[in-house]
Amino acid sequence: MVKSTSLTKNELVDVLHRSKTSKERNRAVKLLKQFDPIPKYEHDDEGQKSKMQPKKYDYLLGFMCWRCDKVKQSNYKVIWNTTKGAKAICHGCYTQLVEREEVAHMRSANQKAGVIPKGFGLGLT
Repeated sequence: MVKSTSLTKNELVDVLHRSKTSKERNRAVKLLKQFDPIPKYEHDDEGQKSKMQPKKYDYLLGFMCWRCDKVKQSNYKVIWNTTKGAKAICHGCYTQLVEREEVAHMRSANQKAGVIPKGFGLGLT
């Protein structure tokens, strides 16, 4: 990898994917952290636990999370099958999507039980 920082974000992502040594990967991660993230939340309605496969590795991975658009160094990586294909997301985004699904399920169950009134006006409908 070149020592200059005149590389674009896409070039640094390519370097991160092709890196063979930890030094190269760490340098690419450090430079990618300088870029502002542009999160993609348009597929959050497809965020179901059944469509995601979390995987724990024995070694540290460096990758770009598709959803939050941040570079991550983690032992966890989640493959999310969307209508636009398989996407790699971080464990934090996976947790957010799973919790969102669980809250929606609990909210509908509580509304059926009459604990939460329907159309309460707090965005809970």
